[in-house]
Amino acid sequence: MRNYIFDLYATLIDIRTDQKPLPFWRKVSAVMNAYGAVCEPAKMRDRYRELIRGEEERLRAALGTEYPEADIGTVFKRLLLEAPHLRADGIWGDPRSFDAETLEKWSSSFACAFRILSRIRFGLYPDTVSLIERLREEGKHVYLLSNAQSLFTRPEMAELGLDGYFEDVFISSEHGIRKPEPRFLMKMLEKHGMDPAETLMIGNDMTSDIMMAARCGVNAFLVNHDGYSAEAIAQGFREAREAAPEGSGIVLAAGFLPDIR
Repeated sequence: MRNYIFDLYATLIDIRTDQKPLPFWRKVSAVMNAYGAVCEPAKMRDRYRELIRGEEERLRAALGTEYPEADIGTVFKRLLLEAPHLRADGIWGDPRSFDAETLEKWSSSFACAFRILSRIRFGLYPDTVSLIERLREEGKHVYLLSNAQSLFTRPEMAELGLDGYFEDVFISSEHGIRKPEPRFLMKMLEKHGMDPAETLMIGNDMTSDIMMAARCGVNAFLVNHDGYSAEAIAQGFREAREAAPEGSGIVLAAGFLPDIR
């Protein structure tokens, strides 16, 4: 293989987040209040979900995809500016006076707080760095293709020291589509002129990673951090081979990061 395309979360980064509990939204509401936007936690949670759904519907129609990915920065800006009550004494001043540049900086700052508050577990898997370094030393081309929010992911990659390892990074929120949409992977293949037969998609999800890769004629490796049974892996691989282009001869395998060659 010449090209290695990695998923990020639950493949290279071990993470667990939870945005559902009301206590989380109480903390988020308190942060928003500090910026001068006052909203009850439950109402903020409901409005957040409503805005996400609205953005997804807009992208679904605009891009003709079943798998849209909203940009959370757009949602956060609307949560701020459409809050039931805005105060002039927020820590950055009156939100109503923010120009476009200030609003962008604010959304990045708020996104970091939001994400950190939601994290329960966060760190690299033990073999992440050694694997990527080995592939690079062998002259392989290493890329990242992730279902993620840029405002969360780029700071997290920098925090964990991963930001300099990849030749290119595709994050779903920057493209408006997400895995398992085959077009997301095809955009990367076409941009870099990759031969699918010489490319390996590496991820933890049978549908989003393995099935998507197969539909593009790309080989795939399931990093079994989610504990798929041997029967589930066999079934998933059968379905993936059936979905692959005729004659593609894709290679499918499963294991853990050190098993990747």
